[in-house]
Amino acid sequence: MNTGAPEPTDAVPRYILEGRVVTLNSRDEVIERGRVLIQGNHIVAVEPSGGPLPEAFRNAPVIDTQGTLYPGLIDLHNHFVYDVLTLWRVPKRYLNRTQWPRHADYASRISLPIRVLAGHAPSARAVVRYIEAKALLAGTTTGQGIRTRVSGGEALFRGAMRNVEEPRDDHLPAGSTRVMDLHDDAEDIEAFREALKSRAAYFYHLGEGVDDYAHRRYVDLADHDLVQPSLIGIHSLGLQRPDLDRMAAMGAKVVWSPFSNLLLYGQTLHIADLLGAGVTFSLGCDWSPTGSKNLLQELKVARHEAARQGVSLSSKTLVRSVTADAARVTGWQTQLGTLRADALADLLVIAGTDGDPYDALISATEKQVRLVIVDGVARYGDRALMDSLAFDPGHPSEPWTVDGVEKAFSLWAVDSPLNDVGFEAARALLEEAMADLPDFRHRMDREERAQLRPGAPRPFELVLDNEPQDVFATGPAAAGFVTDLDRVAGRITLDAPTVGGPDYWELLSAQLNLDDSLKQQLRSDYA
Repeated sequence: MNTGAPEPTDAVPRYILEGRVVTLNSRDEVIERGRVLIQGNHIVAVEPSGGPLPEAFRNAPVIDTQGTLYPGLIDLHNHFVYDVLTLWRVPKRYLNRTQWPRHADYASRISLPIRVLAGHAPSARAVVRYIEAKALLAGTTTGQGIRTRVSGGEALFRGAMRNVEEPRDDHLPAGSTRVMDLHDDAEDIEAFREALKSRAAYFYHLGEGVDDYAHRRYVDLADHDLVQPSLIGIHSLGLQRPDLDRMAAMGAKVVWSPFSNLLLYGQTLHIADLLGAGVTFSLGCDWSPTGSKNLLQELKVARHEAARQGVSLSSKTLVRSVTADAARVTGWQTQLGTLRADALADLLVIAGTDGDPYDALISATEKQVRLVIVDGVARYGDRALMDSLAFDPGHPSEPWTVDGVEKAFSLWAVDSPLNDVGFEAARALLEEAMADLPDFRHRMDREERAQLRPGAPRPFELVLDNEPQDVFATGPAAAGFVTDLDRVAGRITLDAPTVGGPDYWELLSAQLNLDDSLKQQLRSDYA
């Protein structure tokens, strides 16, 4: 048995992870002292430790993680590009999603800054590198895709994380996302119907709000027979119990974003209705301006909100909502969301093996994330574990530290346009740009005029998916919304990659729509 570093000459890497194994399989088996055998990008076996190994694994490195192994976390609602932005001081309680983007402060501090950063190659590249690393360091292995425009051609970014819209595996059906509200337009309704037919998972911002307008968005779907198995209702806040019953009966699903709902609308789904209807649901962070930094935080918010509503929502159910049930939402349950033989090797390791394993995941902070593996490749984790799994010495990992614990990123990916951009370099560039956005914008414009021929496309841009035109799809509101980049805020702060710090708690305490008990609980969770 070999317990040292892997041989760099291995054509197909093989390794063994030992620890407490939380399978999330159909029997919710937990192996107190187990091991996961990984070859390439697949799991070969999940079993108790101590027995004989298959011949192919006799010389494979055995890594004692001293932690608890889970399937990688799946975030099914996140506008990732915006995750460089800090929490917005939400100025009032809103009724639906068409209201808050009208606020002048929203334009200057959210919409316009991200347009500046997304529109120039140096900052756009830095944004993608930073936000992917930010998701990985909290255990997220799959998320909604980041759409890029490279030299004029649009494509989904291919990096270290798996994405829902272009999973790069024939066994994983690709999903699709719609942000704009559906209105009573015959052509649009038929296009929506075709999207439902052609996708295993069609993610739609459904009923985001608490008023009649939000509920009407569901009624429009129901009236046109668009509540189908492939429908994934993001938010679904405006749905009532009979609506959720029909969603469940038709096999439609829900992505719940409690923190975002509470920040903007002061309330979230009635959890008893969600559970009582039996609709399959997952969790999503939404975005950092009015949402969680990562799924570990979103899990804590969901746990607290269930207790506040007096509803019995088990820790196991919550953990399933970001693993096994999230995979069911996407139609990926045969390949992801559980730890079992023949599944794809997306894993998360949390430090420690004591106590209830489901409580342990929900209570974990970024410091406790020991290892994150995507498609068999160790992408982030404690430095010692990352060194043990360094199968590609030609692309060394990048060191980092969380609360005194040495970590490392390994973000190199085949065909990635960002292999020359490190996490710290991206962070430094963004901090400099965001310290004076007007100056950065003008500098970039001058450089592009000098380097690009007139009319030539920019070399790298990001395609935004939650802009005013997406919310105000029709009517004078769309035409009248101010998008003048000269109104961008002079200075904004880059959102820290982890939860905490004086600035974060100050912003959290200033949120008008949050219950004080949640503010206090989160501070306690991250103390």
